[in-house]
Amino acid sequence: MKHFSLNTLLCIIVVASISIAPCESDDKLITQTCSKTPNPPLCVSYIKADYKSKDVKDVPGLGIIVAQIFQLKAKVPKDILFLMLSVGKNPDIQVQMKACFGSYSFLIYTAMPATINAFQVGKPRLAEAYANTAAIGVSDCEKSFNGKSPIHADNIITHDIALILLD
Repeated sequence: MKHFSLNTLLCIIVVASISIAPCESDDKLITQTCSKTPNPPLCVSYIKADYKSKDVKDVPGLGIIVAQIFQLKAKVPKDILFLMLSVGKNPDIQVQMKACFGSYSFLIYTAMPATINAFQVGKPRLAEAYANTAAIGVSDCEKSFNGKSPIHADNIITHDIALILLD
């Protein structure tokens, strides 16, 4: 029984060594790239949380991952706004909610796909312009509620992700 345990342990060590080795170079790329953003720890945590990041070998690839993360995170406030609008909740802020819903829909379905495409075709400045549009759109959404939107926390998250794309 001890022989089996030793073999199992050796196998685990070998597999762990093999799987850790390729990540070192990816970690360096992620760390170097994220160090140029306004919030490096946030950038690193979002990218590393995406399983596809281990296969990325260049900065545009990381940009694509962050744009996809923006799309995913932006769906939360869009869906919250949709539900609130559907049930007629907070009639006094319907106009702002509709505007924010429209903004998030544009960012998710138009601006971020364009950002991803710009990275894919080698136009990082165009990708940055779309990311700037996203940051402004989210910021304008929050401002329309005088900083007290029903999606305040989600606006902060999506704004921070858009800022990561700017650098």
